[in-house]
Amino acid sequence: MILPVMKLGTLVLKTVCKPIANKLKKEAGRHPKFRQLIVNLAQANHRITTNVQRRIYGHATDVEIRPLNEEKAVQAASDLIGELFVFSVCSYPKFSITI
Repeated sequence: MILPVMKLGTLVLKTVCKPIANKLKKEAGRHPKFRQLIVNLAQANHRITTNVQRRIYGHATDVEIRPLNEEKAVQAASDLIGELFVFSVCSYPKFSITI
């Protein structure tokens, strides 16, 4: 009985958090210092992801990785921030129940 209720509660929480995450994504690129921070975050994420993919596929990892342009970096970082927000809010009740 508790499992369907918990799943329904998590879905409701996720639905409520989506508009907040979308607002975060919109506002992420507006402030200049925060914009630079998220661009750096996106570039680091891009380098790590590309290196991991190159290792998985057996390609050389000592090549220079072209950075994302600023707009793509802002979009990637704001998507990451939005998804992390939803994940953290939705996973908090699951972990707090087990503690």
